[in-house]
Amino acid sequence: MKYPLSKCWKEIFVVESSTIDPQPGYPCHNSGDIMYDNHMKAVDFVMSTGWELNQNTPLDIHRILTRGIPFYEDQGASGQYRKSDVWIGGEKCPAHYLLEDMINNVWYPTTRRLIDKVYAQKFDAVKAAWISHHIFEVIHPFIDGNGRTGRLLFNKVLHDVGEEPRIVFFESRYRYYNSIQEFKYKYFDNNFKNLEDF
Repeated sequence: MKYPLSKCWKEIFVVESSTIDPQPGYPCHNSGDIMYDNHMKAVDFVMSTGWELNQNTPLDIHRILTRGIPFYEDQGASGQYRKSDVWIGGEKCPAHYLLEDMINNVWYPTTRRLIDKVYAQKFDAVKAAWISHHIFEVIHPFIDGNGRTGRLLFNKVLHDVGEEPRIVFFESRYRYYNSIQEFKYKYFDNNFKNLEDF
């Protein structure tokens, strides 16, 4: 998709991210669309200074993204881990009762360790952000909105280590999906393994 020069990266990020993972029934291409406005608020939150990533950051971002959307609000799912199991393309995601433990004891400490290694100039910043993102996507903690939340978390990690934000473009979605799948096959088999490799 071509964008006018007047579009800022945040607007492009929101449209591309929402095109990769659209919320059925909720357009997300223009100011005034609730999903678009929520997504812009979530980008502003992620790129703001004065706070550090923590275990609750995924919940906070998901809440901002899904606030006022009946699909989430009506089932108490906005900013909440899913309470049921989900499948992606026939593959079952981790069981819902494991999610909080996986976020608190796998995703967050691994992400924190990688950020610290980047600060110590012992690890590549962009690779650290991708690893964090892929762990999050494998966990898939929400009933919906995992991709949008994950790409915002990816940019939060980049922001925290002084990198410029990145956009995953819709036209690159298959390469993006494949990188997540390859990561899952290598580092997850009903539980995470070999994350100490990083």
